Amino acid sequence: MIKKILFGFALLASVASCTDDYTDWAQPQANPQQDAVTFGDGSVAPVGVIDFANIPETQEMVQVCTITAPSASTGTYNPEYILTIDGTEYAINANGEVNAADLQDYITSTFGRRPVEREVEGTVSMWLNDGTSAVKLTSGTFKIKTIPNAPQISEAYYLIGGIEGTSWAVTDTRLQFKHSDKDVYEDPIFTITVPVNTGDTWFAISDKIAMDNFNSTGGEDQLLGCAEGNGNNGMEGIIARRSEIGDNGAFKVTVAADEDVEMIRITLNMMDYSYKIQKLPPLRYYYVVGTPNWDADKAYKSMFYTQDSKNYTFTTKWNGAWDLKIWDIDNLENWDNAWGTSIDGDGSASGSLINTGAQSFQSPEAGFYTLSINKKDMTYTWTRLDNQSPTEYTSVSLIGDFNSWGGDVDMEQVAAHNWFVEYTVPSNGGLKFRADHGWAVSWGTSDKETAIGDSYYLPIGGDNINVPAGTYQFYLNDITGEWNIVKK
Repeated sequence: MIKKILFGFALLASVASCTDDYTDWAQPQANPQQDAVTFGDGSVAPVGVIDFANIPETQEMVQVCTITAPSASTGTYNPEYILTIDGTEYAINANGEVNAADLQDYITSTFGRRPVEREVEGTVSMWLNDGTSAVKLTSGTFKIKTIPNAPQISEAYYLIGGIEGTSWAVTDTRLQFKHSDKDVYEDPIFTITVPVNTGDTWFAISDKIAMDNFNSTGGEDQLLGCAEGNGNNGMEGIIARRSEIGDNGAFKVTVAADEDVEMIRITLNMMDYSYKIQKLPPLRYYYVVGTPNWDADKAYKSMFYTQDSKNYTFTTKWNGAWDLKIWDIDNLENWDNAWGTSIDGDGSASGSLINTGAQSFQSPEAGFYTLSINKKDMTYTWTRLDNQSPTEYTSVSLIGDFNSWGGDVDMEQVAAHNWFVEYTVPSNGGLKFRADHGWAVSWGTSDKETAIGDSYYLPIGGDNINVPAGTYQFYLNDITGEWNIVKK
């Protein structure tokens, strides 16, 4: 292994990251022949573009230039050459070859893994020893052009098939996988969580390449499926295009009648084209009955906001006196199975929950608090808000593709800063929550995932929330930005 020598110099300002779309690298590159540069009375000549995708993994060295060694009329040259790129030194042999892994590591750490042509400047040096002193001889600057080795990664992936909210038509209904704001070559992970029914559920995956191919040719051979073949996927495996699989390669997830499964989470790692499927237990829904509304048949309007499968929160202004009990989805309006405390009017900052002979409990004092419940440990915690004067809104409403972004669907304020409406969305599309029928304050998502059955923090602004056609109960807390969208 050729050893790399590092120096602590800053990268030149000319080395900048690139945000080219992933399709750019497929275009032909124009690379005129570069002139040789001087190296004493010798020279260094650049080579063409180094495409790491075409270099075998077993190949240790890669050529970045050809070296015509300078001659020495007096003294001798040390035969060890040094390649310098932006203050980083690498050993380079007389054939102009450096360690391939070291060079690609430098390129990807500087620019990222996106497989587009990158260009850096380098010099070659060696030492002349005339018997009394050593003099470093450095070539002129030449350009090294490379393309990192990385797979095709689309900017977006979509679920199609038999899952609710999708269809098998590539250009029809699609549910988009969520992804971070990072470049896809820095973060190649895409996820989506969707509901499934008992029995077999079939699906496939589309990306921009598949959609473009379908739009132009009507073919579907570029859709992504499981490499194991149609319906033969495991819970983990490899993704491939249908053209490579030889059949549809559709995914199949089977949920038995006695399985406690309501959702599946699909995770894609597009750097190695792998998938992982997880079956998830049903999300539980919990409701406040009390300070917001002691009317039992309206308690469903005050729903705790889901944090995960065991933690739920509700933020509002509490009275600090006999504030509430809690119902779960299976026991709405059933006082015998309501959750509460063993002491009536308990105002402790935290404690245990019971559902046999439960009494009402309350916030430690009047004011704005977040009530958090942990249904695994059967505990609760009150957290007083720092801001006891949150912004008040006259209205909060729904607006979106379903009403051509006009004619707001107003929500009911069922508890201070908590809003509810049940509404039938007539067609697939995006929507937002907004305050006071204007765009000064609106709430949208940042992950573009389907909303059904999930709860997220909604940033002010944000992207549209994708919701398939159907009847839903919509919940929003305008202080925390928490929301639930639950299909009826």
